Amino acid sequence: MNLEDKALGIILCGGLSSRMGSDKSQKKVNNVKLIDIVVGLATNQVFKLALNASEQKTEKFNLELVPDCMSGNLGPLVGILSGLKWTKKQNFKWLMVFPIDSPFFPKNIVKVFFKNLKNEQVVMAKSSNRLHPVFSMWKVDLIEDLEFFLKKGERKIDLFTKKIKSRLVNFPVIGYDPFFNVNNEEDLRKAENIYSSFFQRQGD
Repeated sequence: MNLEDKALGIILCGGLSSRMGSDKSQKKVNNVKLIDIVVGLATNQVFKLALNASEQKTEKFNLELVPDCMSGNLGPLVGILSGLKWTKKQNFKWLMVFPIDSPFFPKNIVKVFFKNLKNEQVVMAKSSNRLHPVFSMWKVDLIEDLEFFLKKGERKIDLFTKKIKSRLVNFPVIGYDPFFNVNNEEDLRKAENIYSSFFQRQGD
């Protein structure tokens, strides 16, 4: 089993999409839904992929549903905790997290994370001196600490990761940020421009 096969993957698809006004996962870039793009990029990077989402979003992909283990739409950390519990049940040690709203992330991000990993419990992506904490890989050993953190009412990823062994991995920006994320209609237009400028001409 290769190093990259030792991670399971989860797509965080359970947000409210309040700034978008409707389900973000169904928005399209180059006539392809964001959820299709992210599933396509993530599938071959992990041993198994699941969705942290409502049930109807899993129908098309035949992916396992991992619902939030805590109620109340409490943010990405709850999705990560839910994914970690699922990962532990599968007897894997690492969970790779993919947000639904970033259609250009690297096709080798998991491999790069493992290559840079030493004895850390979390690895997170960075580009242009900006942290992208949701693009991260977590060790299942963190379940108990993360659950305690959330039950105290804490919600911020970076606040939690400051308390543990973590590593930041920098990714180059070549014309566009690989972790560009789509939050609103203007971002969708920017994503279309990125695609037409950098991907269409490559034939991707």
